[in-house]
Amino acid sequence: MTRLPGRQASLARLAFLLVFIGPRVALAQNGHVELVASRLIVDGTHPVIDGRVSEEVWLRVQPYTTFIQQDPNEGEPASERTEVRILFDRRAVYIGIICFDSDPSKIIVSQSRRDSDLTDSDSVEVLLDTFNDGQNAFVFGTNPIGIEYDGQVAGEGQTGGFNSRGAGARGSQRGQITGFNPNWDGDWSVKSQRTERGWETEMLIPLKTLRYNSGAARIWGFNVMRNIRRKNEQVYLAPIPRGYGLTRVSDAAKLSGLDLPPRRDVKAIPFVATSFNKDYTVQGDPLDRKGDVGLDVKWGIRPNLTADFTVNTDFAQVEADEEQINLTRFALFFPEKRGFFLENASMFQMGVPQQADLFFSRRIGLSASGLPIGIIGGARLSGKVGGYNVGLLNMLTEETTNARSGRLIAPANSFSVARIQREVGRSNFGAMFVNRQAIGDASGPNNYNRAYGVDAAVQMSTNGKLFSYIARSDTPGASGSDYAGRIQYAYATSLFNASLGYSQVGERFNPEVGFVPRRGYRLPSARFFLTYQPTQWPWIRRISSHWHTDPYYGFDGRLQSSSTHYHYFEIQPAGGGRFGSFVDRKADRPLVPFTVFSAAGKPSVVIPPRLYTWNEWAFEYITNPSAPVSGNIRYTIGDFYNGDLNRVALDVNVRVGALFSTAVGYNLDDIVLPYGRFATKLLSLKINQSFTTRSNLQALIQYNNQTAQVSSNIRLALLNRSGTGLFIVYNDRRDVSPYTRDEVLGRSFIMKYTRLFDF
Repeated sequence: MTRLPGRQASLARLAFLLVFIGPRVALAQNGHVELVASRLIVDGTHPVIDGRVSEEVWLRVQPYTTFIQQDPNEGEPASERTEVRILFDRRAVYIGIICFDSDPSKIIVSQSRRDSDLTDSDSVEVLLDTFNDGQNAFVFGTNPIGIEYDGQVAGEGQTGGFNSRGAGARGSQRGQITGFNPNWDGDWSVKSQRTERGWETEMLIPLKTLRYNSGAARIWGFNVMRNIRRKNEQVYLAPIPRGYGLTRVSDAAKLSGLDLPPRRDVKAIPFVATSFNKDYTVQGDPLDRKGDVGLDVKWGIRPNLTADFTVNTDFAQVEADEEQINLTRFALFFPEKRGFFLENASMFQMGVPQQADLFFSRRIGLSASGLPIGIIGGARLSGKVGGYNVGLLNMLTEETTNARSGRLIAPANSFSVARIQREVGRSNFGAMFVNRQAIGDASGPNNYNRAYGVDAAVQMSTNGKLFSYIARSDTPGASGSDYAGRIQYAYATSLFNASLGYSQVGERFNPEVGFVPRRGYRLPSARFFLTYQPTQWPWIRRISSHWHTDPYYGFDGRLQSSSTHYHYFEIQPAGGGRFGSFVDRKADRPLVPFTVFSAAGKPSVVIPPRLYTWNEWAFEYITNPSAPVSGNIRYTIGDFYNGDLNRVALDVNVRVGALFSTAVGYNLDDIVLPYGRFATKLLSLKINQSFTTRSNLQALIQYNNQTAQVSSNIRLALLNRSGTGLFIVYNDRRDVSPYTRDEVLGRSFIMKYTRLFDF
């Protein structure tokens, strides 16, 4: 064998390490951790995804092992060793993670259902910034039994303003659109195992599941967060400041050495469904039998651009809404839960979530009272084009009439949304247009509504960001046109986060495809969250006192309403949970009488117009949520308008292993006013039995004394890939009031089967 000269031999060894051994780890000059991915040798060898990182193909890869704590001791090395290995070929990215544990018997697994929150379980989450833009990313997570958890990050998780983690908040409610969208369901696979080393996981993420720029020597942002639950410890591959989470994309490591092929991806998801619906409040034959078929298609036009099509869209399998008690003059927010609208939903957001949303997808296919309106079909185009984020959406709905009265509920409508956004560093600038146009014989003349605006999120400093938008709506006739806007500055450090802002919504601002619960106000707002971690008391994880105020003023300068929250005492123990006390200072000035309570067989309670001010004192205790039995209780006492209030909110959660859990909730408002006394009661029972990580039985049973109804939603899901599979749903509504004739109001039985075909 010919021996190479010393210099050539050194270069050859270096090339071998870069291509076959990696990931190489270094610290770049800009402060980012750097890794180099390992490309699989083209001989068909790839890891078998079985949850054991022990094959030769893995052992040839030098792992990355340096993880840094964010909590409880920021900046210190992780207390347990973690090894991360990365492989890729022209088909997929493979990630192998070994979570070493000094006492594997104490590993906690609290969830077994797809997309369950990983906060209270030992877990890992992987972030892939596939455009290396420092703002947007995919997240893939799992726990020791291998559940699939995935989501999308937009604008570093801060698209609508800063979301505080100081008071124990994390992530977002499913269906509530924020900068992190956990409702995206990617097509990927994962297996995990508990082993003598701790627990291990292997992920296979097909490249066609992702969006990226193709070509040689590409760079991605990459990060891994591990949660060691019994220690309540979070550690990161690339350190993240305590005021932020994994969605801080700009601080991710840089994964280089990626040679990425062009992406041409076509997926078809047909469905077949049958339903039996019995409405006992309708005269005649109350049984309605239906059979239906439909189709969703996803087309990866380019590696960075995807088109989605839906025909005869059906959402019969979605989870039921959780009931709420409304003691205000304004509409309640119920989150979107339909999969087609949840995917890439952050792209179509503008305004202030739940305060002035320019686009709220729940307006499509549902009437104002929540009655379903048939969706004929639609299309969506989203991705990156020439440095711009773009999103286009169009949906067509059917003309709908009331089955009981025959009256028109809604004419056929065409809904269109166009969104464009330009990213500059950690800032972004965008515009949006939303249109509802009635079509068909029942549409009438000039039946449309349009809303449009521009927004910006400007990174002013490392930790400070300025958010702003201005929008206008146009409606023919009496509604006319008007404006809304907001400017807010948010700042976060490891000790606190705070924001200061000003919003204004005109009296005739009316985006009909948005969510605006109130109009005609000016709102200066301020927030401050302390996130102090005392080292002298190791049993305390964090002291999280916080304060915020939201006073609404009319354009005449008079106070309309206000709410100031003084959470002067809140402690998070080291093991999890929290306890504390707070006072809410409230005011309200209704201009006309409004009904605060109405129930069958009981007198309505009406609040007269005038200015009211009152205080509510509350005490709460939340136990460690990862324990087999956990719960929380909050007791509130004080005033309510010019009366007295006693409020109790109680939740008890029981978990048997990782496969069975149940939760009982009870909320009582006992209110005494000069105009009458009333009590609102809301009870709920949630049951989840998982058979595997892809099959589960869920039940949600609720009682609301204002409607005097008991509703049941029982849902069996046998999933296959990417959230598709067989769904069997039973719904039941019963009237338990002694003042009404009907006991059973309605029942429905639904079977739906969806299947993913990959071309």
